[in-house]
Amino acid sequence: MEEHIIGVARKLFTEKGYTNTNMSDIAATAGIKRSTLHYYFRTKDRLFQAIYGDIVRKIIPRIQTILTQDIPFFERMNDIIDEYIALFLSDPALPRFILGEIQRDMGHLVKISQELQIDEYISNIREILADEARKGKIRNVPHRIIFLTLYSQMLFPFLTKNLVITLILQDNEQFADFLQEWKQNILLQMRYLLEPNHSGNTLQPNPKSAFS
Repeated sequence: MEEHIIGVARKLFTEKGYTNTNMSDIAATAGIKRSTLHYYFRTKDRLFQAIYGDIVRKIIPRIQTILTQDIPFFERMNDIIDEYIALFLSDPALPRFILGEIQRDMGHLVKISQELQIDEYISNIREILADEARKGKIRNVPHRIIFLTLYSQMLFPFLTKNLVITLILQDNEQFADFLQEWKQNILLQMRYLLEPNHSGNTLQPNPKSAFS
């Protein structure tokens, strides 16, 4: 029952956002009484935390596992992008939901992330990237630049999916097929940013930034 509730609530949250989803809607869609819903989740915030935790726990440990593999860095980057493509294809409303919640209440997301100890995973990922840079396998680029470069390119096709399908895809081309082409572009941009032998200028970390 708990998994059923989380599944229903996740669909409503991702489609309507936190503010526009209420407990009565969740109970009705799940086919249960509101009292039953409150038995499992006393507040909407606790239910949102369970959903957010379910999403993050599925993707971040996988990213960390991929980063620790003993294969060339850009092969790992390829596998990471594949994980995100699979996640967003399985739940197309998720990217817009995440960005909407960031704009709505970033403090709320930070609080939940701390309660779920997600910051520990993020710290581990930062350390892995720093170790790769110390070994000379990637350039010493601020982590915030790596983060924004990867995720901006990863999210944009999903946020503009209707435009891509209507105006960009060729005859009979599928969105998932286009994403494989787009993945090569992302990898090219990441190589430009991170490959040690690239001739581009090296960005220096900002010691005052939490994402450096």
